[in-house]
Amino acid sequence: MTEGSLRGEWRRWRLALLVALVLVSPAVCAAQQSERVEEVGIRLEFSDGFVGPETLTQLEVALQDVVEFVLLDNLEGNLADINYNLDYVVETLGGVIERELKEYGFEFEEIYLEPEVVTRVTVKLHLAEQRVNDFQVRFHLLGNTPVLEAVTAADEEAVAAALYAAVARTPYSDENWLSSLVTQTVEHQLAKMVEYAGFAHTVLVHPGKTTTVAVTLTPQPGADMLTDHSLSMRSLTLPLLTLQPLREEAAYYLQSFNGAPLGFIEAKLAAIQQAVYQQLVNSATLAPHCADLRFELVLSGCSLVADLRVDSTRYMLDGEARLALWDYTVDDLEGRITARAGVMITPQWSAFALGSYYPMAEDVYPAAMAGLLVDYGLIAAGYDFEAEAMRLLGRIDLAPRVYLAGDVFVENDFDNLSEISVHYRVRDLYELQLISNLDGEVVAAIAANF
Repeated sequence: MTEGSLRGEWRRWRLALLVALVLVSPAVCAAQQSERVEEVGIRLEFSDGFVGPETLTQLEVALQDVVEFVLLDNLEGNLADINYNLDYVVETLGGVIERELKEYGFEFEEIYLEPEVVTRVTVKLHLAEQRVNDFQVRFHLLGNTPVLEAVTAADEEAVAAALYAAVARTPYSDENWLSSLVTQTVEHQLAKMVEYAGFAHTVLVHPGKTTTVAVTLTPQPGADMLTDHSLSMRSLTLPLLTLQPLREEAAYYLQSFNGAPLGFIEAKLAAIQQAVYQQLVNSATLAPHCADLRFELVLSGCSLVADLRVDSTRYMLDGEARLALWDYTVDDLEGRITARAGVMITPQWSAFALGSYYPMAEDVYPAAMAGLLVDYGLIAAGYDFEAEAMRLLGRIDLAPRVYLAGDVFVENDFDNLSEISVHYRVRDLYELQLISNLDGEVVAAIAANF
């Protein structure tokens, strides 16, 4: 037998003992046939406020059981007996109700009994001083990183609001009763949150003036879960090496969602993107560079695919070392080191120096350039001092891992240095390149972007 059923049996036996006083009263009416009570209704009046509807409903049910037990079971609903012994019935019934209310943490004041075929019982009462004034709800899942806490914060507030609406001002002297009320309300609220359908949950309640509720969520066995994530990082204005701490931070946040049900990820994708973005924006890594950040996140199968784009509004800095995978000229002009350094005049316009060094030919081609950033691309023009010619640069991203680039000398004498190339990022720092110069020669290369 459960604790609840044992408690119910004890109450019924105690009620039977109490109401037995009525049956042995010296003023019992002679037995005779009379109208009987067919229905009992109870009404609660609070003299000092209100309680939540769930608390009120359960309290009414409990007192309804008490009244029916006294009037229908023990007095057999006999209206003549009840009316003849009305004062004594009211006194005894009030005493039983008072004890019942005290167990729940309420203070009894008065009872009004209107014996009829449909008997109405009005109980006037007030709240005890020890009652719940507020709720704190905390979800525990997947390690609770700052991003996860931001994603679930609104749901925690929704559950707390539902608790306040349903069981506010409930006395907490009967901790088991309050815990039961809270647990039922939390489970009802979670059932309406379809994004949590893939989780099993446990509700722990710590009753008090501010009642704390811990909801532990674990993925359901057999649920489709997130198993992987991928992250690409791009910048047109900053060395990728300086952004590695930012990449590691983003990867940590994405990793924390591995093992989550896919239904949760899909429903929360926009919130996850915003939460990760906010954490990265506040990162100390970006502060020295006055950087703008764009973060895009999609769910692809069982993997999160993230694209992190960062650009400085102050500097133009980057570098690349390239090594040809095969040679087609004796000078090996496809192997080179390039660097850019300059300033952002506005968030779109920049002025920078460009240098290209060809180790095998031992030639350096420096240039002064002006550039424009366009929807994650770069268009630049300037003068190359070694070639004594105009030099044009262009770059446009076709996808997070693929971009098209051009580096063209206006003078035909440098067609062997002018090139159009397609780049595939194997990792943030490393890429494969397929290059064609304006002489029509093609070469593949591997490069490291610093």
